[in-house]
Amino acid sequence: MSKEDARKLISAESAAAFLSELDVAATWETVSALKTEVDHLIGFDLKAAERLSERVEQVAAALGDATSRAFGEAGRARVLHHVGRYQEADALYESAIQATRAAGLKTDTAVLQMHRVFALTQMGRYDDALETSRSSRRVLAKSSPLHLAQLETNVGILYYRLDRYRKAITHYERARQLLATEGDESMRAVVDTNLSHALMETDRHGEALELLEGAVLAMERTGQSLWAAQTRFHVGYLQFLRGDYNSALTTHYQAREELTRLGSNQLVAWCNQEIAEILLALNAFDDAAESAALARESFTELGLPYESAQATLVHALAAMGRQQFDQARHDFIEARQVFAQNNNRTLEALIDAYLAELSLRCNRASEAADYAASSLRVFARQNLPTRAGYARLLAARAAYELGDMKRAMRMARSALETVEGLASPAVAYQCHHLIGRIQRDRNRGAEALESFRRAVQIIEAMRGGIAADEFKATFLHDKISAYEDAVAVCLDKVDKFDEADNGSEEFIEEAFRLVESSKSRALADLLGRYVRGSSEDSARSGLAPETRERLARLIEDLNWYSSQAGLAEDKGDQRGAETANRYRHSVLRCERQIGQLFRRMETDAPEFAEIQRMEGASLTDLRAALEPGETVVEYFTTGDRVSAFVASRDEVRVARDITSKSEIDRCIATLRFQIDKFNYGSDYVEAHFGQLRRATNEVLSQLHSNIFAPLEAMVTGYRLIVIPHGALHYVPFHALYDGDRYLIDRFEISSVPSASVLKLCRARRGSLRNSDLKSSDMLVAMGLAESGTPEIDEEIDALAALFPNSVALTGQQATRANLLEAAPRARFLHLASHGYFRRDNPMFSFLKLADANLNFYSLLDLRLNAEMVTLSACHTGVNKVFPGDELHGLVRGFLYAGAPSVVASLWAVGDRSTADFMREMYSQIRAGSSKRAAIRHAQLAIKDAYGHPYYWAPFVLMGNPE
Repeated sequence: MSKEDARKLISAESAAAFLSELDVAATWETVSALKTEVDHLIGFDLKAAERLSERVEQVAAALGDATSRAFGEAGRARVLHHVGRYQEADALYESAIQATRAAGLKTDTAVLQMHRVFALTQMGRYDDALETSRSSRRVLAKSSPLHLAQLETNVGILYYRLDRYRKAITHYERARQLLATEGDESMRAVVDTNLSHALMETDRHGEALELLEGAVLAMERTGQSLWAAQTRFHVGYLQFLRGDYNSALTTHYQAREELTRLGSNQLVAWCNQEIAEILLALNAFDDAAESAALARESFTELGLPYESAQATLVHALAAMGRQQFDQARHDFIEARQVFAQNNNRTLEALIDAYLAELSLRCNRASEAADYAASSLRVFARQNLPTRAGYARLLAARAAYELGDMKRAMRMARSALETVEGLASPAVAYQCHHLIGRIQRDRNRGAEALESFRRAVQIIEAMRGGIAADEFKATFLHDKISAYEDAVAVCLDKVDKFDEADNGSEEFIEEAFRLVESSKSRALADLLGRYVRGSSEDSARSGLAPETRERLARLIEDLNWYSSQAGLAEDKGDQRGAETANRYRHSVLRCERQIGQLFRRMETDAPEFAEIQRMEGASLTDLRAALEPGETVVEYFTTGDRVSAFVASRDEVRVARDITSKSEIDRCIATLRFQIDKFNYGSDYVEAHFGQLRRATNEVLSQLHSNIFAPLEAMVTGYRLIVIPHGALHYVPFHALYDGDRYLIDRFEISSVPSASVLKLCRARRGSLRNSDLKSSDMLVAMGLAESGTPEIDEEIDALAALFPNSVALTGQQATRANLLEAAPRARFLHLASHGYFRRDNPMFSFLKLADANLNFYSLLDLRLNAEMVTLSACHTGVNKVFPGDELHGLVRGFLYAGAPSVVASLWAVGDRSTADFMREMYSQIRAGSSKRAAIRHAQLAIKDAYGHPYYWAPFVLMGNPE
């Protein structure tokens, strides 16, 4: 029976028709040979193997004898076995074994027993699996080295499940020896794949990776597509362990798509599980929880409680990251019970370690110490150094919280020694960080700084493997404190020097470099693409057409669902509200899919990966980027305390411990409260105008006292560039009030997210000066007026009249397609519309156009050569500040598209005052003023005309101020 016969059977009208076409009479041997073809197909195409197994059963039924039926059942069992339906597979194996034994087919019986060992193992019936393996080995040892190698592999898997890794390695090595002369390349690749898993658990990562890479090549050479895809995502997991997050995610995503195509739901579930683990390491907890939940659901449907428990464990870690501590504890305990039932002491101990982590986060240090000690006993006994190192780290952290510094230091150093030479950066950086804190508490500044430096170095190396924009920020979530502690020690050193002593400069430089390094460099990376001369198109060209088409479809769906939800809500009745709610759920689903697809684009496209190479700016870089008369104030925090660097071309000084984050938060909340009073309506504002202005000026005065007065004497010149930090991104610095004057009365003021971004924006300015637009004053102005913003059409017409060759797009012409077409020709791009900031999902903050909501993802096709983009709408300048001081909001999309400067608003603005503001600003630009001079002129003019900061202070200039 040949592959051709198998193909004929699959395509035949019926089993009877196939049998009638055979040249010889069919027997049980015919069915046995067809079952062998099912075995071969499993590694190529599981769906095709399933179709063939169904036909083989039909042939067996047509022949009618017990032996034929046995091989038909065996073929079906093999398919069920590989899709994870082990209980059904085991029942068929057992029936087939009884029939072949009755027929006196000893070798066939032993082969079926060999396969059954794997199914019994997956069901947790380890004793039955071992007994079955002994019975099978007695026969196969005399007859079939190939099948005996398969048996040794399955027994190795059994011991792997029992966390007896060295015993598993022994059986895998036996299988390799048996195959050394057998010549079955694909089988050797399967053995090597399983052996690599045990090597990974014993921290032999280099050997494991070498085996996996060889196995992938062997499987691809022999056409075993399914097994090759499975092995590839194992390679991806090793890439993850070694800190190459981008390659790991790319490998897993590609493998998942291939496994989905090939029909292996079980392996797709494993892919989702490992993707969840990688997302956990990136602190992307929401996405990790979703991926783990998908894996758990699939494993549960397949009747795999052990695998489901592993997914539950990952889900618990995601819940802990989301600070859902009760849910995390519930999941941990549920998973631990399953592992205890399966006698897996290693995974029980691992959960004890995670429970120690959870106890530390819940401020239960004594409980954490007990859990850590319990897990360490198991890991040390089993000689698992990475996990033992993690347990020692947890014990050290618990001792530190309990005030036992000697034990904390001893355990932290022991943890470092345990993982030395292994791929355990997450353990290593935490050990160095903790040792640094202990040395700091002992007033040993030099030793503390050296440990903090080592922690930062390891974190920096880990960051190098991250491509996706969002992950760069989330990754820093739990690591910022290492940078802050290092900065604090550097500045402690500075405080010990006299001002005349040049020794302080070295530590100021290091502190500044650490502050810049602590910021997520995602935005700087994006802007760096333009400085290197790489166009937008180069990054886009790396994207598969189907990926771009899918993104376009999702954006279209999002706009349609959003519009339908709005229409349903406008009806105002209960039925309309229910309909709107359904559409809102569809909106959220589309947003989630768009975000995930964009991360795939960043991860998969090599051009996206290439741009992740920007270095943080140094003080030398910053001072070189400044012009005469400019001062930069860069704020930063260490713990709850706020400090600032004040830099000009000539010198750099530090204003340390000027206020607290909690005080800033209080002032900003009060400022928002005062600004929000303008929503009460014009009658209220008119009646209480004086009181409103006094209250707002009072909080602006408090902010001035907290964040500017302590460093005011250090500021030289009249051009101020502010680099905010954290909540300070929400402060209108130009409106800070000293009781007599606002800062705008004295300075031209702009802001920028980091010194790195300032340096890049200045470099971008140079490239624009050399562009084809250098002699053009072309303005593209787009606006969409609504009932609440009736002045927009007048605003657009007035601005268009200021510029030659301007393009004005209003009303139904204010579409996304028209924007994408006209924007590349603009020197200045002006967008006036209703704006909305989404605090829950800032990348979907939007400007409303005639046919769509313009959000960050809608701007991916935007090509800009503009010197400045103005977003004349409410809340367009509001961003959510992510870890690493990374800003996510609508402004980001325009900076991403290449704009070196953006004018945007921090709060909802008055329609008439905005129109007046924009006319004043663009008139100055048209007359040749710099952008910061123009915006200052407009702010002063509107201040004189309207009085209250609500009207003149919302607009800020971000990016290059020239």
